[in-house]
Amino acid sequence: MSWRLRLLHAKLLAAPTRSHVRGLFTQTNSTVSRNHLSAGLNRPFRPGLLAGIVVAGGSWYFLNPESNCDEGTLYPDSPNPRRAPYTPIQKDTQGESVFTFDGSTTLSTALIALTSWTWPEPFKWIQDRASILVLELSRGPGSLWNEIVDSPPSSQDHPEYEWEAEVRLGDELCMAERAFLRNRKRKMRTAFAELFGVAFHDIDERDLPIVAIAGSGGGFRAMVNTTGALKGAQDTGIFDCISYIAGISGSCWALAMMYSGVTGSPSPSEAQKHMRSRIQTPYLDISNFDIIISPPFNKYLLSGLLHKVTAPGWGNISLTDIYGTLLSTRLLVPDDIKKLDPRCLSLHQFRRFIDDGSYPMPIMTAISRHLRQDLENKEVETKKKERRSYAPTRRLKLRREAEELEAKARWLWFEWSPYEVGCDELGAWIPSWALGRRFEHGRNIERRPELSLTLLSGIFGSAFCASLQHYFLEVRPLLRDLPLPIFNWLDNVLVENEKEFDVIHPVSPTGLPNFVKGLEDQLRYGSPDSITEAETLRFMDAGAELNIPYYPLLRRGVDCIIALDASADSQDLWFTRAEEYAARRGLQTWPKGARWPKVLQPAAESSDTPAQNQVSDSDSRTNQEIASTKESDVVEQADHQKAAEAPMGNAPLATEDTASDHDKGQDTTVPVTKDRDIGSLRKLTNTLNQPDEETKPLSAYVWIGSSTDNGSSRVDNLEEEALASRDGIGIVYMPLIPNEEAQRRYGGGLWHPLDVSTWRFELQCEETDKLLTTAEMNFKDGHQKIARVLKVMWMRKRNARLEKEHQKWKHDFDRLVDSTS
Repeated sequence: MSWRLRLLHAKLLAAPTRSHVRGLFTQTNSTVSRNHLSAGLNRPFRPGLLAGIVVAGGSWYFLNPESNCDEGTLYPDSPNPRRAPYTPIQKDTQGESVFTFDGSTTLSTALIALTSWTWPEPFKWIQDRASILVLELSRGPGSLWNEIVDSPPSSQDHPEYEWEAEVRLGDELCMAERAFLRNRKRKMRTAFAELFGVAFHDIDERDLPIVAIAGSGGGFRAMVNTTGALKGAQDTGIFDCISYIAGISGSCWALAMMYSGVTGSPSPSEAQKHMRSRIQTPYLDISNFDIIISPPFNKYLLSGLLHKVTAPGWGNISLTDIYGTLLSTRLLVPDDIKKLDPRCLSLHQFRRFIDDGSYPMPIMTAISRHLRQDLENKEVETKKKERRSYAPTRRLKLRREAEELEAKARWLWFEWSPYEVGCDELGAWIPSWALGRRFEHGRNIERRPELSLTLLSGIFGSAFCASLQHYFLEVRPLLRDLPLPIFNWLDNVLVENEKEFDVIHPVSPTGLPNFVKGLEDQLRYGSPDSITEAETLRFMDAGAELNIPYYPLLRRGVDCIIALDASADSQDLWFTRAEEYAARRGLQTWPKGARWPKVLQPAAESSDTPAQNQVSDSDSRTNQEIASTKESDVVEQADHQKAAEAPMGNAPLATEDTASDHDKGQDTTVPVTKDRDIGSLRKLTNTLNQPDEETKPLSAYVWIGSSTDNGSSRVDNLEEEALASRDGIGIVYMPLIPNEEAQRRYGGGLWHPLDVSTWRFELQCEETDKLLTTAEMNFKDGHQKIARVLKVMWMRKRNARLEKEHQKWKHDFDRLVDSTS
């Protein structure tokens, strides 16, 4: 008999009564339980119900004194949060089923059925694990439920339970983050001096540029790419010059591994070792189920899930919660059981690594779209009417109406840091340890343990919560294998309904308590209507909106952003949206014309179009808008035709100078025709498939913005004199491309890292090593460019400070002379 069956046998003997099990799924009435069970037995069993197994739990947990998650001082530069007298956690354990799945009892019915049916021997393992799950989640004495839900939180594991939280309103950084920046600059002086090759005393903290790394989304591929690139930054000395590391989706998982403590420290080299050993097994492997139902891992992994499921008013289990818990069994469980510590699943405990400035501050992101159901339905109907309308005037009116509704339903960016969780566009922030509490009028109305990192990991990577439009775009390459008439028909359906599909979410995003509830007329101007009335905010993967996390860095006054892009889709889209966000914030120094490098067209193919005369009267403007609407419809149809016939992954045909000309107000668009477009795409495909030294992609591209120069911000000449005149933000864009050094190390053909699909959730050691080496060597190949850009930023800030001090000295001297004369 295996150890798992012996464990099951022991638990069955120790189980007090079966009524405790039924209590999990019912109020107090055993008839309800029998009805649920009979309902599950009398209807056809669906394989999808097996997902219920993954929310199982186990037994007792112990805290080993050798844990690597030291407590440390969490608030060195700010007063401790207000403490409140002890009050029990508010729990909702009297509902129809405390284990409802997004409001339904499917999960509870499935679990009871799994433990009651007679299964064929090859599938007996399902029943074994489901039985352990049900027993441990029963409300009987000694069960995991009893240990987690019915017992008060440990003050050692959850010190935040004694603290009161308030909403902070405003745009400025919190006091704790400002203290971190001061400490980080002190730590970075030596690193900058070594990077620039200057004496330590020549470096003034006030002149140090604020540098951030932005890691893209892209599943495990992005997670490995970010970790490998950070290892390259560590080896070249640039890592010690970084103030922030922001992540989306897979890059958030990399940050979670680094800063949680499961690897021992946030060192990228330690994270690589941990990741290599943990991602060989997919998260749906049976071994993960064994981890979830086995002590001491069960309490470690399932505490967050059980705390959420008993939260009054909003605590239903979602697919995202299950997904995050399963991912955590691979990513957030240390190899050494002695290092298992629940504080490693606390976001605010990341502070023990960054408060003294030893490491950059991590920032993780998600998005939320607040739109009342009636407005959402109205938006869909308006877009349908616009698509079906043939009258230009009516079509223009409907388009304007749809744009107004879209503006009300725009995506809001939320950021998670070890200090705060909040939204810049709302101007509202709460302590990271307070997420998961209900708030009203700016104060929490309950005290609960912090939302577990297992659940946050699901939110950060919940790409499956994207709109139906994003689903179609993801599977579109797979549909190319279909017969051409079928593919064209499906593609036409996508094109005709894309605006309606963009507001439909097959999987609902995860809901968390709305901490801005009751703050009417106190949020930033332009905040969505009625957001202060909603009970919950629903969050999903930010990669659905912008796959590189520029936005949370804009409010922090960064001087340079190093963008690590492991995206498999359009890079141009991310540049364009980043520029839109910068414009929304009023940043005049964002690099203009920052685009994915294009293949240059012959000069004869582009010509300047004379600027149109300005139309003053309203009728003429309306006619011009109608004409523009017609033209945009034609261009839109041509773009769809081009996308349907072009090979996936090819770059657009515009020139590098097109973006800068567009910024100048000139129209250099080449007329699109089908024959010419296909011919150009074929030439481009041949060029990309057989790159030469001039056309093959580089490891790093540089743009530096300017408030005075309206031309393209692309910088090819990295001489200090050429860069010193630019006063804007620097962007160093580093795409995930094949690397020759990685090829030499592992042999074979030139391996393309984008061959690793976004939807791969296991990588063998050789694949991981190749991807890590590719990312690391790509960063090292571009680190000289980064060093030059950072030196220019430093010199620019130093010269500005010295000039300001000189002017102040001159002003004071002139006043002194005037007073003595």
